Amino acid sequence: MRERLKQIPPVPRVIIGTLVTILLLSVFKPAADTRDTPQHYDRVRFVLADPASRSPQIQLFGRVQSPRAASLTAVVTANVADIPVRSGNRVSEGELLIQLDDTETALARDRAKASRDEAKAQLQTTRLRFNSDKENLALEQKLAQLAANNLERLASLRGKKLVSQIQLDEAEEAKARADLSLAQRQLSVSDYRNELARMEARLASAEAQLKQAEMDLARTRVIAPFDGTITNVAVAPGERVRPGELLISLFADTELEVRAQIPERHLPAVRDGLLQGVLTASTILEGRTLPLKLKRLAGDAADARGGIDGLFEFTGGVPSAALGRPITITLTLPARENLLALPATALYGLNRLYLIDNDNRLQRTPATIVGEAMDSGQSLLLLKAPELHGGERVMITQLPQAIVGLSVEPQPAPGSNADTPSLAPEESDPAGEGQ
Repeated sequence: MRERLKQIPPVPRVIIGTLVTILLLSVFKPAADTRDTPQHYDRVRFVLADPASRSPQIQLFGRVQSPRAASLTAVVTANVADIPVRSGNRVSEGELLIQLDDTETALARDRAKASRDEAKAQLQTTRLRFNSDKENLALEQKLAQLAANNLERLASLRGKKLVSQIQLDEAEEAKARADLSLAQRQLSVSDYRNELARMEARLASAEAQLKQAEMDLARTRVIAPFDGTITNVAVAPGERVRPGELLISLFADTELEVRAQIPERHLPAVRDGLLQGVLTASTILEGRTLPLKLKRLAGDAADARGGIDGLFEFTGGVPSAALGRPITITLTLPARENLLALPATALYGLNRLYLIDNDNRLQRTPATIVGEAMDSGQSLLLLKAPELHGGERVMITQLPQAIVGLSVEPQPAPGSNADTPSLAPEESDPAGEGQ
């Protein structure tokens, strides 16, 4: 046997010896002491389900606007003479905002006045001419009759060869002239009403032109149509403006309202609350809480994205807010039954909660967000969970690995309805989340 071992090369001999040594050590080594390692469970916080009647609150984002905002434009072509106001100034109704140069419009007014006076004189002349024609018509008729009688007499004498043919011709010519003059006079009298109507229409046109010229002259003074605040001055002194060009903009700052979009899912509750008059709203502006009231819903939803705009008015006096200023509104909806008030960390995937059963294992239940509510300065979600009736342990800790059946170590949330002396833990969990 020893001879055979000597026949084995040195390297294989070393390998075989090492393997035998390892085998012997593994077989005859002493047994190590063993002890059970306790299983680790995640510590989580929980509260007790407490469905009750609660008023949901929703956050809306709106902007300040005014139902009366005006952009005043030029009506006449003129140079800007003076601008006594600036952007941001508060003005009163009737106050001068911009003065345009009135030289050209004053000349136009004077020309229109002269045309009016001329038309008035022509109308008076027409009336005088009619009175004269009526008086002269009788004379014309008498002259025409005399001319006819004279012609008849001369014609009789001509038959007796007592007058010449020339005299007879002259009598016929005189009668023709008398008849022509009478016809013209009768036409003038008969056409009086038409001529009078033409003169009156000319006078009315001249008076309208004069009134337009006086209006243009008055419009060189751009005045405030209502009490408000200037938002934009679009021109400068010396600039020449034409009709239709923007001069100045302002809004009525005593009738401010806030326009905010109400999400589609809240519209039924908002409409019911608007009819019942039970909606309340507020906003915080410059450190002050201001009450608001929902006046109406917008009638046009063309610009809406997933909802309809609501129009809110300030009920405690209109603040000094700039037009277009963004504002956050808290709208309180009518109370609803069987709602849970839970922190946002209790909700998973926007539609489910996890309950802790008697074996300290997680169980899933569906939930729907209804709104929000404030409790001692803390924002809570108001949820509708049809399967919860009260007293169930609801986990409020966010676990990334939360699944149905997962074992956990539950701890009541400090200060919650589950934090009773019998359930309070001996040690606080710095990693837990409180309600």
